[in-house]
Amino acid sequence: MGRSAGWTKVPPRRRDFLFSRYNKSVSRRALRLLPVLAIWAGAAVALAIPARRVVDWFVMSDELFYERLAFSVARTGSPLPMLRGVRVPAANQLYPVLLGTFGGNDLVPSFLQRAHTLNAVLMTSAAVPAYLVARTILRREASAYAAAGLTVLVPWLVLASFLLSEAVAYPSFVWAVYLVQRAVDRPSMRADVGAIAGLALAVLARTQFAFLVIVALLAILLKERSIRTSVARHRLLAGVTLATLGVALALALAGRNVFGAYNAAAHGTIVGPDFARGLLEHCAELSIGLALLPPVLGAAWLGANRRRSGAALVSILAISALLLEVTSFDARFGGGLPRDRYLFYAAPLLLIGFVGAVEDHVAPAWSIAAPLVLAVAGLALSPLPVFGKLNADMPVATLNEYVRAHGGRAMLIGALLLLVVNFVLARRIAPRQVVAVVLVAATAAALTAETAYAFDRLFRFDGTAGRPITVQQGGVFDWVDRAVGTNADVTMIPYAQIEADYWATAAFWWDLEFWNRSVTRAAYPGNRFAEIQATFPRVDLTFDPSSGRASRSPTPYVAESDRETRFRIAGPTVSLTRDVRLIDAGSNWHAVWTTTGLDDDGFTVPGTAAVVHFYPQPRQRRPVLRFVTLRFVAHTAGLGVRVGHAPPVPVVVGTNRDVAASVCVPAGGPALLRVRGLGSGPVYGDLGTPGGIGATRIRGVQVERISVADETGRC
Repeated sequence: MGRSAGWTKVPPRRRDFLFSRYNKSVSRRALRLLPVLAIWAGAAVALAIPARRVVDWFVMSDELFYERLAFSVARTGSPLPMLRGVRVPAANQLYPVLLGTFGGNDLVPSFLQRAHTLNAVLMTSAAVPAYLVARTILRREASAYAAAGLTVLVPWLVLASFLLSEAVAYPSFVWAVYLVQRAVDRPSMRADVGAIAGLALAVLARTQFAFLVIVALLAILLKERSIRTSVARHRLLAGVTLATLGVALALALAGRNVFGAYNAAAHGTIVGPDFARGLLEHCAELSIGLALLPPVLGAAWLGANRRRSGAALVSILAISALLLEVTSFDARFGGGLPRDRYLFYAAPLLLIGFVGAVEDHVAPAWSIAAPLVLAVAGLALSPLPVFGKLNADMPVATLNEYVRAHGGRAMLIGALLLLVVNFVLARRIAPRQVVAVVLVAATAAALTAETAYAFDRLFRFDGTAGRPITVQQGGVFDWVDRAVGTNADVTMIPYAQIEADYWATAAFWWDLEFWNRSVTRAAYPGNRFAEIQATFPRVDLTFDPSSGRASRSPTPYVAESDRETRFRIAGPTVSLTRDVRLIDAGSNWHAVWTTTGLDDDGFTVPGTAAVVHFYPQPRQRRPVLRFVTLRFVAHTAGLGVRVGHAPPVPVVVGTNRDVAASVCVPAGGPALLRVRGLGSGPVYGDLGTPGGIGATRIRGVQVERISVADETGRC
């Protein structure tokens, strides 16, 4: 009230003058944002063009995970993470919420186009927070624009072509660093609120960024140099952080999953025997991905300015913590390879430091020693793995084939040392502004070339599914949605669909779920074939041995392989496409038949008679004669089969043998039809789990299909 009363005493002319100055200040700030918004818009359009060319999935099962979370948001309107109708522990829900909100509700091919456009817009928005960080630490406005521009040229932009959280995590990380930096530099309640919002945004974008909370606390402590002063000047941030850590600790002690899919990373030995080597290799990946010189100069300049600027302090701490975290994760869960997909978030900060180094009146001197040694040692140890196509976990590895062909590690180390020497000499003999412009322009050209090459590798080879990723597949695979609509509910039941090939079978069922919104559940009787999607919720399905009634009826529709030999769900067939039968099963599932004594993929077991159980259908009041045809295949010579009391029949390798039979199904219980394989031989391993890959077993003929005619008779 006193403040208001004081304001009324200000003369009108003075009041108008202050308002005018304030409005002009706001206008100037808005005008300064226009160039960076133009950078964002131009980069978004440029990135959307190649990203929208990708019309198929590439990274499984990550893309399926985010797609399904997004579809749940679109269908239910709830931001809570739901997979196959079940709540799942997933903190990084920001990307699925955005996808579900802007992805529409039509067929998956249209959804993919919008999603990749959204990815381009989100990922290139990192230019805005990068500019804001750069503006607080760099001397010239033009330098901040240059840093923002470099941020949206990096080769990891190729990840915008996939349904991955990197698209939103990239800008969120930089926003968090900016807002934490503001709180460190200018402590206030408002700055603390901003820092809390930034940290929350980062963790919601990617759980991996939880370490930024520690970075924020450490940066404040190093700036204030006293725990008491730090708490006094950041009461809100300290209180919220401690409360959050307390809740997380309590949940962890109670056995709850705190970090979702990353929960395993919080347990076990953080630093192993190969940690130091892995750390150096990760430094090398950043060096290669950012054109060798910029990350070395950037780290050197940020380290040298950490005492002067909160932005430099927070940046160097965030880069260091990210390197340590990703190195630990890759050593334990990444097969020891430096997976730069988890590390590239440091790129904007290093590029800002690089621009600072080339524009500064005083070039980095001794501060360049440590990052240069790390980069050279990392390049000397780098495995330089070569992959047949773009590796989404290691986009920078696309360059390795070229590097190996032109000198390998020695060429990289020589090029880096030559660039450093040239920089030092150029600063001595040429005007600083000229050196800065040349180096920034050369870096922009190098990053653009790396990005273009990454996209070229992406488009040049078939995708993970074995298909060109630029060829539209929707008309082939989205047949379930076209048959029953995107808002229907279908349960798929995975089976050994592709003979002798576990991963082709896995891709078949990935396709069925990925391309059809209506596939909202998956059942795994006996937990077989469940490892195709091990982290997703599953329906456990069993059948009453006397009535054939199912233990669960999760959805009205069932998508079941027509090759299925374990059971057949009763109901009219809506569509039979790609050897999958879409069945209208109603609200109470019931089996037409089930089998015992067969392997999960239909092979007969030597010395064991398989039995097909035929069940009375609902409202059946008298015995009914059912006509059945069993198709057999042989994988070795000299095999045969006997069905019921009929004479044995041979089954020749490379041919199908159909055997017809009839059974009288009573109203009160199942009818039994015995099937006995004759002879045995080696066949491929059981496809029910990955353990069957490359294995063999001794089996008889394989039941490839069991068909029951709709027509019935009296018996």
